[in-house]
Amino acid sequence: MNENNYTPKACPREGCPGTSFDGEKYCCFACRAIALEVENTQRVCEYVGESDLTSELLAEAVALGNACSRYLDLGYQLRMLAMESGITPKQWQGVRKGQATTS
Repeated sequence: MNENNYTPKACPREGCPGTSFDGEKYCCFACRAIALEVENTQRVCEYVGESDLTSELLAEAVALGNACSRYLDLGYQLRMLAMESGITPKQWQGVRKGQATTS
């Protein structure tokens, strides 16, 4: 195992296409938050028992995870398109952090 924890690994959130680095468990804050919410929702639904409301809540938690996966995948595709058009990774991060403008 790499001492610096730079070994990339797949994000553990179900359905996530991302990769985590630097010893982080999840690839991003959104995945961490959604994974925790899904776990919390599963526990609550198991505790309360099966009902229309718990089934709907769990379905929405899964839909949230699916929407996040789609969002992250689209963002990745856009970043790759930007790189192909000559935008550097440093420029991309500057745009994402609000340190660059389009003018």
